[in-house]
Order: sequence, then C-alpha cells, then structure tokens
Amino acid sequence: MSIRIRVLLHANFREIVGKREITEEIDSNSRLRHILEKLAKKYGRDFKQIVEPNMSVISSEFLVSINGRNIRDPNIRLNNGDIIMITIPAGGG
Repeated sequence: MSIRIRVLLHANFREIVGKREITEEIDSNSRLRHILEKLAKKYGRDFKQIVEPNMSVISSEFLVSINGRNIRDPNIRLNNGDIIMITIPAGGG
C-alpha cells in the first residue's frame, strides 16, 4: 500500500527542482529519511546534504518540517497527506 505526501520546496531547493511543490507516492511504511533519499537520488546536489550521514540527524544547515512542525529526526514515520517543507534557515544580522 502506498501513501501520498506533498513536498514544499523553498530557496535553492525550488531552484534545483524547478517547482515550488511536488507530490510523491511512497510506501506506507516510509520514514522521512526515505523521501529525503529518494529526492537526493532524483535531484542530487543539496538534497544529499540534508541528513548528516555519520549522525543520522537533519543537518542544522537546513530546515525540514512536517505539517508545520520542525523535525530533526529523519526516522519519523510519514502518513498519508503529510506536507513536508524543505528550506534553509533565514540569515540575518
């Protein structure tokens, strides 16, 4: 069985993909890590850097949220209709 999720893309991720939003169909047992790996295989570049491989956490250089909640654990389970947002933190000073 599969589920559908929406991925909202901001900043350089939007530029890489050429869209502000994509819909992905994934296995119902998928975790955030799986969709990030799928996007990294499909689009490469910055998507490959979101999860720090040696620490198994979302890199602090990126902001990833599911349904408006910031996420650092890539092993969180995804549900049908989830909305994932991927961006970079806003700098300032």
